[in-house]
Amino acid sequence: MEIEALLTWSRAQFALTACYHWLFVPLTLGLGIIMSLAETKYYRTRKPEWKHWAQFWQKLFGINFAIGVATGIILEFEFGTNWSNYSWLVGDIFGAPLAIEGILAFFMEATFIAVMFFGWNKVTPRFHLASTWLTVIGATISAVWILIANSWMQDPQGVVFNPATVRSEMADFWAVALSSTAINKFWHTVTSSWLLGSIFALAICAYYMLRKDKKHHEFALANARIIAPFGLIAALLTAFTGDTSAVNVAERQPMKLAAMEGLYDGGMNTPEGKSLEGGASLSLFGLPKSEVPAPGEEAFYFNIKVPKMLS
Repeated sequence: MEIEALLTWSRAQFALTACYHWLFVPLTLGLGIIMSLAETKYYRTRKPEWKHWAQFWQKLFGINFAIGVATGIILEFEFGTNWSNYSWLVGDIFGAPLAIEGILAFFMEATFIAVMFFGWNKVTPRFHLASTWLTVIGATISAVWILIANSWMQDPQGVVFNPATVRSEMADFWAVALSSTAINKFWHTVTSSWLLGSIFALAICAYYMLRKDKKHHEFALANARIIAPFGLIAALLTAFTGDTSAVNVAERQPMKLAAMEGLYDGGMNTPEGKSLEGGASLSLFGLPKSEVPAPGEEAFYFNIKVPKMLS
């Protein structure tokens, strides 16, 4: 009973930390591009209002960045405190991307974010603009290595088990870093983060437009003109990368896809992709039952689905 309680609380703490961490990370990546675009506009036009607007987006970026870093550090430590046996077993593989993220990306972010916030009147406009973009690039590189570590947990590759040490060891670094799961996860995460940042920023612009506040109307209109096209491109890329990511999950983790789609009874496919037994339906909206259904029993109270779409 004590072990079960320990496991439950360890899972609960890790899940809570992960939820809070993921509330801020995608918005940080998205706002990073938007503040960089605003400062690029200032660098090209040298209009003082664009400088003020870039600083406005930077404040929002900084708040999200700080909370994201704080929760992310706690999350990494919980691998050692809550899941020490797991860390000991696969630390040679799982720890490498996290170490690279800390040494390369985190120090890059920490260096240039200081110049970005405190160097407006201390460095040249060109160097400041470069620092802003490098801060965003550093945050994105940080996401690369975190997602590589996560992808390895989903799709272990480049690893061998050493019976002498009773530990897993890395056999091929590039198989870990360049797995299809890691590549798909990275692009879908980044493009969806751009989309989230665009929607968030456009919502602020729309708020000022609806208020018909003359003081902020110019800000809202000018920023919306650069954010909206970027958001449209991000939306199209998100749809494309989301599809490729789902296809990868179907190929590498079919049971995970079934869980994602609430699919208890599947329609089998041949290796050629031809559907048997009618094919599997794609659930659009439904209310699943809390208990596990018996074979052949309906798993939902109601379920709106598209026939054969999942197959």
